[in-house]
Amino acid sequence: MIELTVIGGYLGAGKTTLLNEILDRTDGERVAVIVNDFGTVNIDAEIIASDDGRTWEIANGCICCDLSDGMASAIESIRTATPPVTRIFVEVSGVGQPEVVARWGDHPGFSRGGSLVCADATSIRRDVNRKWVGETVLSQLRGADRILLTKTDLVDELQLREVEDWLTTQLDIDAEIIDRERVLVGGQMRQSEHPTTASSTADSSHAASAHTSWSITTTAAVDPVRLCALVLDLPEIVVRAKGILTDSRDPDRRFLIQYDGTRCETDDVVAAGAASDEPGHLVVIAAGDHVKTPSSVTALAQTLHGWVGD
Repeated sequence: MIELTVIGGYLGAGKTTLLNEILDRTDGERVAVIVNDFGTVNIDAEIIASDDGRTWEIANGCICCDLSDGMASAIESIRTATPPVTRIFVEVSGVGQPEVVARWGDHPGFSRGGSLVCADATSIRRDVNRKWVGETVLSQLRGADRILLTKTDLVDELQLREVEDWLTTQLDIDAEIIDRERVLVGGQMRQSEHPTTASSTADSSHAASAHTSWSITTTAAVDPVRLCALVLDLPEIVVRAKGILTDSRDPDRRFLIQYDGTRCETDDVVAAGAASDEPGHLVVIAAGDHVKTPSSVTALAQTLHGWVGD
């Protein structure tokens, strides 16, 4: 039986960072990850595409698989992988409901590892009360089997205890709050005790439809500092931005940009080398259901000498 654990949490909560840490700590165990955004997972590892074009072998023996063909195809590719894997981690969208996806653990050949929700210790209390955002964040927390507080290095011990107390007393969250080490060493998740009714699926669809995303593509190199300034100047409805672009200060480098609604950070991810001519991509996510692209997003694309795509 392959244990399937779902990792969720609101936009910018640290899900991909956690997945990369899990991959770094496999200690010879063959682990698989299923992601929506393959490009940022284990970005520094050597990746080798498999014959089926859907899974990618990582240098440490683990497997990455994307959701382009749907969840059923992804888990079937992993179930039949050789050599076999022992655990699967699924990263859901930042506005998705992980407890719904966790039901795939009941699929033949798998066991349910439950849903783990990442919560940013610096902003979770604010996010629960944010316009457009709060309902989604609260729903994720209440559907979790376990909660991992992230970015704890940015708060002191007292602040951390206050957040934990707030979750258990004021929000009356039933999920177990665990530390990072328990996740990294592969602690068994308890099976979800939350009801798996049709209404849960409906709630998930509603939460996902409350956000709209746009992808900006640019062939020009970009200054990371200037890009952060531009992103921070976007309207309040923009709750997330994430992308990989070529650094104008050193065209042989590419950098990752992360914006979580309050902070914007950039990091070098890989030497561009022969890939320096590849276009850069920046995904911008806003709260609400937008039929047209906001003028602010279009203006950002133009400033970057790029364009907005689907």
